[in-house]
Amino acid sequence: MKYVIFNFLLFGIIPIYGQGSLTLSVPAIYNKVNVTNNWSPPTAINRKNQFDGTSVGFGVNLNYSFRPSFFTRNKHILLNIGAGYFQEQFDIQRPFDYNSPIYLIFYTERYSYHCWQLSGGITYNYQINKNYFLSGNLSYSWLRSFRQYYTPTYNAGFGDFTQTNNYQIDFGNMLNFSVGISKNLGKRISLGLSVLVPVYIRWRNDKIFGDDPSTFYGPNFSLGSNISITYRLKTEHQL
Repeated sequence: MKYVIFNFLLFGIIPIYGQGSLTLSVPAIYNKVNVTNNWSPPTAINRKNQFDGTSVGFGVNLNYSFRPSFFTRNKHILLNIGAGYFQEQFDIQRPFDYNSPIYLIFYTERYSYHCWQLSGGITYNYQINKNYFLSGNLSYSWLRSFRQYYTPTYNAGFGDFTQTNNYQIDFGNMLNFSVGISKNLGKRISLGLSVLVPVYIRWRNDKIFGDDPSTFYGPNFSLGSNISITYRLKTEHQL
């Protein structure tokens, strides 16, 4: 349902309000992660209750921003809506249900989720001078995974035995705050660099690790950055 609403907003209502711009952004987020061991039985010898590691999320997004003249005349405030690609890659060694005829317990060397991303948010821009301006942004994103990769630690010396799944998974959500500076490169183009601070991240647990897929988990620490290039559209539409 949210994808229908997103398309309706993007192609139906939004273009008739305010002055718009298109932004191509490349975010990257580093996370420290602890995951619960739901694979090993409680009576297992030398059982670890959790596995520690890190993850890196990165992607590319195209956002449309516009001044919401239907509720404010403040030229510093913009609403944003966008779509793109996002990958979350985990560097955690943990047992998983590897598709193999050999009855061994396989551990991941790494695993990743490739996702489509939809996002919406609000931006406040403050002009320092004619060349530079500060930006603060709060955005919420939905992640839907269309492909998953699981690389085992053991390959018997025969190369890459990464297992690929193509399940459609409602993978997670993110609420991110960013603050940064942008430089105008002309009348319509600007280049920006910002620090990205995740306020809230949650990922869906994966049944391939023996987890309950109706539950979620999140990182213990997150910090990222974002680089962007913006093109301000020529026309301004008003009701």
